[in-house]
Amino acid sequence: MASIKNLKAAKKFGPGYFIKEQMEIRGWVQEELADVLGLSPKHLNSILLDKQPLTIENAKKLASAFNLSPQYWLNLDNDYRLWLEQEKREQTSVVKAKAIIYSRMPVRDMMKKGWLQPTRNLNELTAEVKKFWGIPKLDFAFLEEAVLPLCKKSESYNQFNASYAATWFQMAKAYSLSFKTPEYNKGALENLYKNLADYTTLANGIELFIKGLNACGVKFFVLPHLEKTYLDGAAFLLDGTPVIVYTARYKRIDNFWFTVAHEIAHVLKHLNEKTPFVLDNLREQTTDKQEEEANKLAAKHLKHTEILEYLKPHFNYLTVGKIKECSAAVNIHPAIIIGALAFNEKISSRNQTLFNENVLELIPSQFIHQSLLAAL
Repeated sequence: MASIKNLKAAKKFGPGYFIKEQMEIRGWVQEELADVLGLSPKHLNSILLDKQPLTIENAKKLASAFNLSPQYWLNLDNDYRLWLEQEKREQTSVVKAKAIIYSRMPVRDMMKKGWLQPTRNLNELTAEVKKFWGIPKLDFAFLEEAVLPLCKKSESYNQFNASYAATWFQMAKAYSLSFKTPEYNKGALENLYKNLADYTTLANGIELFIKGLNACGVKFFVLPHLEKTYLDGAAFLLDGTPVIVYTARYKRIDNFWFTVAHEIAHVLKHLNEKTPFVLDNLREQTTDKQEEEANKLAAKHLKHTEILEYLKPHFNYLTVGKIKECSAAVNIHPAIIIGALAFNEKISSRNQTLFNENVLELIPSQFIHQSLLAAL
């Protein structure tokens, strides 16, 4: 049973509603009542619409016209005004509560992706948010532990999009539970990493590599980024199991391989109790030593040095034919060559569309979150 304190008064009707009732009983129109009361039609219309408090003088006139006491009309008006104030206070409270939620979470984007059930009702939204975070009450103080490391990690994050990134990370952790892998084998992952470039030229290389990650005990999946998070990928430990996430913010083959190579570096070199997760915006310039090391390792395993050395005599006049020639000589996908040249500022990033089909079409659907599958 609901507490009396939580009971909300039903909608109150002002005196205007009851004046109209009396007019209807008598068959009066508004102009006739205005004549009876000695008021202008405009003034009477304002009273009928409850736009202004009822004065004692007008309450007396209504009492005389309808044979009801002045107190009756004043009570109706007073009850209505009190109800209006309660409604205003509740609306203000709803606005404040929603503002807190929306400042911590990109609610609109999450509803669009199906991560939250669409609703404009505060109680329903609150229930959805508590369920999402697994918290008993709506208190975001716990987020500070997750947000602060993100703020330090990236200069592009303020408190709002850092909270959004923490929200994405919460979803990534929850979604990772739907994947099963054998026990993590670091040695097997190191061997797979060494042979990463070989997979890039195989027709089904992406699928084989993802299955190879799983065989090493590493979970992998694609989860779209949330607005204002600017995430390309992530690596984290969950109950000792490494997890690699690709967001497909840029749905290019070269972006996929560089992001995955970067995140594997984090798994092998950086993830531990002190650093249980890393969320990456790979387009951001960074001076973070771990990020620089992960970039170097990714570039090494994607043969950036060999690519640059092979194409060095042709930097002033690169052709598609030379890219294909380099691909065959170095044994690397041509899209990765374009990515390597852009990463090392030898060509404009505008050229990264060359050889880059939609990589999501090459990733098995069981590794792609349904909110992205719907867009394919």
